[in-house]
Amino acid sequence: MVRPIRTLEAEANRNARTGIRIQNARKKRRRFRLTFRQVLLVSILLLIFMVSGIGYVWSNFEGTQIGYNMSMLQQKELKLKELNQKLKVELAYLRSPQYLESAARELGLKAVSPAQVVILP
Repeated sequence: MVRPIRTLEAEANRNARTGIRIQNARKKRRRFRLTFRQVLLVSILLLIFMVSGIGYVWSNFEGTQIGYNMSMLQQKELKLKELNQKLKVELAYLRSPQYLESAARELGLKAVSPAQVVILP
């Protein structure tokens, strides 16, 4: 058997004009909660993102450093090539007969006489 609804109850549960049920109680806010698994997953993803970012920055830094080092080594190579060329010219000058003859005169050396030449067997 169905119990008849009292009029006061019906009016309390529904709006008199529209017949729509109204709840005037404040809606409780649901707290945002994460499970341990979700926190772990977010932490792992964040760690992967940070490591990949650090790796990217480090590789760019290393590339820049290698570029600077190459530039400095190329400049050093050019300087050494120039020095080598100057030393070759100086060596050729020092070996020249004109220089040797003038240096010998300055030291007081004279040409050898045929009697001073000894031929070894």
